[in-house]
Amino acid sequence: MPTVKPFHGIRYSSQDDLGNLVCPPYDVITDREQAKLHERHPNNAVRLELARTDDGAEKYRNVAQTFEDWLRTGVLRVEDEPALYVYRQDFRAEDGVRRRVVGVIGALQLERFGRDSGVLPHERTMEGPIEDRLTLMRSCPVNISPIYAIYRGGGRLGPFFDSLENRPPSARFADEHATLHRMWTINAPAEVEMLSIALGKGTLVIADGHHRYETALAYHEENRENPGDHGAVMCFCVDGDVEDVVVLPYHRALKAEVSGEELSRRISEAYKARVVDVDVSDRVLEGSLADHPFLCLMHDSGLLVELRADDVREVVGNEPAAWRRLDVVALHEVMLPKVLPEGVDEFRFSKDRAVIQELVSEGWTAAVLLKALDAVQVFEVARSGARMPQKASYFWPKAITGLVFRSLAPLP
Repeated sequence: MPTVKPFHGIRYSSQDDLGNLVCPPYDVITDREQAKLHERHPNNAVRLELARTDDGAEKYRNVAQTFEDWLRTGVLRVEDEPALYVYRQDFRAEDGVRRRVVGVIGALQLERFGRDSGVLPHERTMEGPIEDRLTLMRSCPVNISPIYAIYRGGGRLGPFFDSLENRPPSARFADEHATLHRMWTINAPAEVEMLSIALGKGTLVIADGHHRYETALAYHEENRENPGDHGAVMCFCVDGDVEDVVVLPYHRALKAEVSGEELSRRISEAYKARVVDVDVSDRVLEGSLADHPFLCLMHDSGLLVELRADDVREVVGNEPAAWRRLDVVALHEVMLPKVLPEGVDEFRFSKDRAVIQELVSEGWTAAVLLKALDAVQVFEVARSGARMPQKASYFWPKAITGLVFRSLAPLP
């Protein structure tokens, strides 16, 4: 079972301008957004989360120096007592409905992944991001942003979360998307114990932060003989049974040796497919009743591709059923290997269709748009012991960076 404990949080001393101090997680910050965040405020958390690449080999050391300077000058302060943090997001989803996600930020004890582990992954990882995050952690041993995990709690903590509406939050601001972020500091022993027990009753599945979790494991292994609280990682824990967890589709652009026209010909020969008007392609994709529909966009054409469950079963029939039912598995394990036996040179991922289509206009071979998953699907795939292809899900809203930091090294 997972173990979630309180920790000595490190927070911005002034909460008045918090909206200008926080930033998204590193892996969804574009170059343009990074520049804007640097300009927004000299103490924006992006200076820790995502160092400028033009700093070269010095960028990681610069992050460590920045963190030390902010502590020394009082920009950041260490909480007097260890605490858990209840973090709530009130937002408007793409359908216009107001929704909420509320959960607990704590120090999650690290475990190796396995069927008997209290912490499970749902996606495959890539070596590049892990090496980047590990190099950063070696220079600046801090959990800068929390990973995000879901569990099936049946709403047990709902009454406690609702009661916090009667307490002033420790942090409160609205972002540019009109999402209201609030956080309450929980350090009363009875409440801390109640939350820890509730979070330890079932498996936690990592929703966001696989690379950061594996980075934390690697750092812990390197520093077993060294002092510090590096046997845990900061984690935002959310009850997937009752919270309005939104999982957006993670679209992808691909670059291959063949042209878009050749790829379209191969797909049409191999599978049921039909040409669609790009302007209405979203509605066509959502309206498809196929087991595994994809929308493939080339430079000036769209192709609705529909695979059957039998197509997937023929290739990966020995894998868990929960994993086989995923569209992203049908795409990466079945369709792409068949129509591109020479392989894919490069992928680019985004939840934003316009970003992916722009890449095609710049010369990438094709864009592939997918339907969204739901949180329960993610949970069940993880419990089956399987992992989705990388960038299979986009949990939104993201757990923001900058509300609280957690040091892995001994605090002064």
